[in-house]
Amino acid sequence: MNMPIHRIDVAMRALAGATLLAALLAGCGKSAEPEAVPAPPAPTETAPSDSIPAAPANPTEGPAAPAQPAPDSPPPKEPSAAPSPAGNDDPSLESMRSARASAKISVPVDLRYRFDGPVIPNQPVMLHLAAVPRTGGSNLKVSVRSVDGVRVDASSMAIQKVTPAGVYRQQLSITASAGAPTAIRVLVTMDMSEGSGFGFFTVPLENGTSAQKQDSVKQR
Repeated sequence: MNMPIHRIDVAMRALAGATLLAALLAGCGKSAEPEAVPAPPAPTETAPSDSIPAAPANPTEGPAAPAQPAPDSPPPKEPSAAPSPAGNDDPSLESMRSARASAKISVPVDLRYRFDGPVIPNQPVMLHLAAVPRTGGSNLKVSVRSVDGVRVDASSMAIQKVTPAGVYRQQLSITASAGAPTAIRVLVTMDMSEGSGFGFFTVPLENGTSAQKQDSVKQR
């Protein structure tokens, strides 16, 4: 059956309105939804702080150089097996006199001596002694024999093991009185493979020798 034209027009408008309404409702539903927030960028991985060496305060400077000794500091001393031939206060062996050995001597040792100055009565003076073994041995002892009028401020020297290349030194403070003898005696003992040896050595006191010469000149 045929519908009137105005009804068809009304139906088309109603359908168009329903379609428009549906579109509007769909649009409102989409706008109500929250917009998606973009995820933050992933953090860049860095090495642990303890694995990165600390930069120096001044990048132009390299690692600190080892400490250097002062220009005027003395060089380090190397240990030596043999005794030192002469220390800072010891005279050279060539400048020392040979002590006179007694007739009966069985120790293979030479004794040298030197005074720091003249032996003046009642004034101390330093006496340097040097024992020079001619062979190896042990228990080397050097001691000044006590005598009236001479005071010796030092103990005996004792060396456990000696060698022919060694020079064994001792310093003694000697104070002689006005009536002191003209010489002192020094006893030297040492043990060797064939037995023990000993010997007496005579060290003249310079003031006694000089006084004797002056007396002899006056008598003449």
